[in-house]
Amino acid sequence: MALLLLVEDEKLLRWALTEHLKRAGYSVVGAANLAEADEHLATNQPDVLLLDLSLPDGFGLDFYSSHKAQLEDTAVIVMTAVGQVEDAVRAMKLGAFDFLTTPVNQEELVKLIERSVAMRGAQKEVEVARQSRERDLNQELIAESAAFREVVAVAGEVARSDVSSILLLGESGSGKNVLARHIHALSLRRKKPIIEVSCAAIPDNLLESELLGHEKGAFTDAKAARRGTFELADGGTVVLDEIAELKFELQAKLLQVLEERRMRRVGGTREILVNVRVIALTNRDLSAMVEDGRFRQDLYYRLNVFPITVPPLRRRLEDILPLAMTFLRRLQSRFERPFEGFTREAENRLLGYSWPGNVRELRNVVERAMILSREPLIGPASLVLMPVGEPAEAPQKEGPAQASTDASEGIGKLEDVERELVQRAMRASGDNQTRAAELIGVTRDQLRYRLKKFGL
Repeated sequence: MALLLLVEDEKLLRWALTEHLKRAGYSVVGAANLAEADEHLATNQPDVLLLDLSLPDGFGLDFYSSHKAQLEDTAVIVMTAVGQVEDAVRAMKLGAFDFLTTPVNQEELVKLIERSVAMRGAQKEVEVARQSRERDLNQELIAESAAFREVVAVAGEVARSDVSSILLLGESGSGKNVLARHIHALSLRRKKPIIEVSCAAIPDNLLESELLGHEKGAFTDAKAARRGTFELADGGTVVLDEIAELKFELQAKLLQVLEERRMRRVGGTREILVNVRVIALTNRDLSAMVEDGRFRQDLYYRLNVFPITVPPLRRRLEDILPLAMTFLRRLQSRFERPFEGFTREAENRLLGYSWPGNVRELRNVVERAMILSREPLIGPASLVLMPVGEPAEAPQKEGPAQASTDASEGIGKLEDVERELVQRAMRASGDNQTRAAELIGVTRDQLRYRLKKFGL
């Protein structure tokens, strides 16, 4: 039940509003003046503050201003006479949720409180999700190796600065997205949104609308106005993954946003001010693309204000086993049997592999191994490693070795393991064929062939 603090000096009005709000399902505490309101705030945190601006012992707006930090998690609704609307506007600029003019319409007040409580609840959920994500990032960002520790330290310094654009370079799957989220979580912008956009995943004809938004009627399917990524992330961070894929025409508009902090929606004429930090990610050589005329030189220099290169996993050997154990713990909830870790032989195999797919590949290898392994300690036979240009190793069943001199029996066992691998992948993915195919390192068509082959 939401707690409301009603500050109103007129006794009859205070009583009437209190009774009406209680019938609407709220817990209400009344205060006849600012002194009583101050006493209540000393021991309680209301969900909603209903504040009259004209009170016998002071001006409600001054009270709100002096208690603003304390009321950060409270929705403030001011009540004012028609002639005091300018004061209500000042309250809105301070952060008030809304205002009502007296005499107060009780039904309108209830609806307004409902909206304010719902919005505050949503904001709290977002904050909880943000804090949870930050905890996940701290667990995910493994930096045991000197090479990556140095990168994380530099990222922490730039995160707390006012640098408006950061360029993260590195191979695909090396952890650039995770580092970008880590930078946002450490920055002064962390309470504002972080929005990630893949410049390669969105069709060229839709990417401009995705980033800048559009006005109603800007194109055939624009049935209503829509805010874009930069507007939605105002005050926060925009992560542009695969920035090298941004079409040349849109690069000029991105440059304007970065340099002038203003933009126009597609089909719009109004200039909109935006304040975002852009973190651009790429595994391409942008300087070479500039020389070839495929990337704007001015945009490259604007993005390259603070470049950070994320080293590939093969140069971070000390991170491999801690990352593998992190993924093992994170994925544990998907499996009915417990996993304790990896055998020494499996660890040596992980350390001896080149990891062309970097951290992303390591995660997939761990997940596949958990599907295959029947033992609490995952052995080397469950590690399906696929070096670039070479066929995937045939997965083998974990468990006590069973010697056999019959060649045909060995082939039969491999088929059994393949069937079991497909079955486990389907269970682990919730019968999602695309995800199951990713888990065992085949295409969806290859998986469907096996499903048909085994009658699954």
